[in-house]
Amino acid sequence: MATMTAGELIDDDGASGRGTVVISSPEELIASLPAMLGFPPGPGSVVVLCGETADGGQGPVVRMDVDGLPGAGRGDPDDAELVDGDDGAELIDGDDGDLAGAPDPVPGDPAGGRSRPSIDPGPARGLAQFCAREGIASVHLVVVHEDCADDHLAGLRAEDVAAAFEYWLGVVGTEVAAAYGVGEFVEGAPWVDLFGMVRGVQLDPDSTQIAAVHAYGGRVRADSRDEIDRMYLARDPDACDLDPHEPGPPRKYGDRAVAEAVERHDDAARRWEMGEEVDDDELAGIGRDLLVIAVRDEIYRRVAVRGLGDVDGRRLLWWAVARRRPGRERSVALLLLGAAAYFAGSGVHAWSALSAALDADRGNSLARLLIDSLHAGLSPERLRRVAAAA
Repeated sequence: MATMTAGELIDDDGASGRGTVVISSPEELIASLPAMLGFPPGPGSVVVLCGETADGGQGPVVRMDVDGLPGAGRGDPDDAELVDGDDGAELIDGDDGDLAGAPDPVPGDPAGGRSRPSIDPGPARGLAQFCAREGIASVHLVVVHEDCADDHLAGLRAEDVAAAFEYWLGVVGTEVAAAYGVGEFVEGAPWVDLFGMVRGVQLDPDSTQIAAVHAYGGRVRADSRDEIDRMYLARDPDACDLDPHEPGPPRKYGDRAVAEAVERHDDAARRWEMGEEVDDDELAGIGRDLLVIAVRDEIYRRVAVRGLGDVDGRRLLWWAVARRRPGRERSVALLLLGAAAYFAGSGVHAWSALSAALDADRGNSLARLLIDSLHAGLSPERLRRVAAAA
């Protein structure tokens, strides 16, 4: 039915690769979505699993809010979050313009096999633009709408939304292979085929292969999208909020001092991973080192070369800096957390971490660059290659 790249796997020798998971049934596809996204999408969402891209890579998983579905989630109707097939990038795309290179269809045009639906076309047209640009031949849809599997009118509304996506994707030559409707993501809850006569009950979302791979890699699955945002905004009660550093141009170290600063960082991370404590004075020194661009860039490059493993000391160290140190140091730590999430394919976590980094320091240019990359749908593997070669 579908093949997904589930995430990064690192062997005992430190070599990394991607784990491939074959999804063979509607029940497994639906149950896998909370793990793919990092949270269960709520009512008002449409989740799209894209097939292969034109270059042979796995397409993204997309979640967006749709205007007119009761209980629509946060954000504007055109907002969308893309998790790459690597499981990848989050995109906030408010572009509701005409499809690039495509004539505006007329009512009754049979593109996609159905007449042009009447719902707000913004999300569907934006997705169609993305699929046209990436050469995606087919997608699977899951519409999340309360009671759509049991209530006739709710089911018709969910089908109308699916038809809108099928129509606009058909304009650019992308097939909707299947469309399913669900009210929630819970074991035993019903699902329905929106374009057919098939229905069934859901599997346990924690039992899927993708959920197992992500749990092994230490990826956190939240109960909601807002919970992820709050996690990156959290501060310790006794955190240091007063920035002790003089304002001015970025700090500079010589090559030897940079190497020593990176070693101090890595040594603290190793000790943290072994369960040892890093006191506030040492944490302050590491935070100060992170403000040096050459130190930050070398640590960033090393994350691109070899991603974070389960209970990685670097992740624990950055969380400590983010929760305890003042704004600019906190911003760099959040940048590194966001970059690691981006490289690993967790676009939702990457977006939340990088947004929090910019909240802490609007001058964090690398965080802004990565946010722009997410917005443009740059795949994690492309970003990793660029960062690793820097």
